[in-house]
Amino acid sequence: MLRVTPTGELLLEEGRTLLREAERVAEAVRSRDRSAIGRLRIGLSPTARYGLGPDLLAACAERAPGVMLYPQEDATGALARGVRTGRLDLAVLFCAPGALEGLVVEPFRSEPAVVHLRGDHPLAARASVGLEELADETFLVAESADSGGFTARVLEMCRARGFEPSVRPDPYPDLGLHAVREGFGVVVYVRGAFPADVPGSAFVPVAPAVSFPFSLAWRDAPRPASLEAVLEALLV
Repeated sequence: MLRVTPTGELLLEEGRTLLREAERVAEAVRSRDRSAIGRLRIGLSPTARYGLGPDLLAACAERAPGVMLYPQEDATGALARGVRTGRLDLAVLFCAPGALEGLVVEPFRSEPAVVHLRGDHPLAARASVGLEELADETFLVAESADSGGFTARVLEMCRARGFEPSVRPDPYPDLGLHAVREGFGVVVYVRGAFPADVPGSAFVPVAPAVSFPFSLAWRDAPRPASLEAVLEALLV
C-alpha cells in the first residue's frame, strides 16, 4: 500500500495553493484584458499638441492597448462642456478653473513656462528671462472666455513678480505664432504647444521657474471599463 510521506503531503498542499494562485492571476489578467477594450473620445487642449498630447497617446497605446482613442482639440471651456454633455469621455484641460460642475478634475502634469519672442528680440538669445524683465512688453492673452484660466494664470505670474502687465487679446487662433512675429507682443506659454522648429521665433525659459497646470477631467458618474483602463494608464 502506497502512503504519502509528510514531505509529500506538504508538497501536495503547496502545489494546490500555487495552482489556485495561478488560476487567480490568470483570471485577473483575463478580466483586465476584457475590461480594457473599448473606444474613448478624448479632448486635448491645443497647448498639448506637441508635448503632453503625444506622450499621453503613447502611454495609452502601451498600457491600455485595447482602448481606441479618438482625439480632438478645443479650448478648455469647450472641452469641459463636451465632457459634461457626453460628447467627450475624457479631456486634458489647460489651466482649468478649480471646480467644474458635474466633472471630476484630477491634476495631471505641470509644464514649465517659456516666453515666446520674435527671433530678433533683444532677449531672444538669453538662456532664461525673468518675467519682470518683460514689464514694458505687451502680453498676448486669450481672446476667448473658454481660455480664461490661461489668462488668469499669466496675470498671476506677472503680479507675483511685482508688476501689472499690459495685455492684448491674441487676434489669431494659432497660439500666438503670428501675433508674436508681427510684433503685437510676447506670449508666456508652454514649449509643448509649438513644434520643435519655428522659424522667426525664440522660446526662452522663465526664471525663476513657473509652470502651467494640465488636468484630466471626466464625468462625475460610473466609469466604463475603457475609461478606467486609460485613467490607470495615465495616473501612475
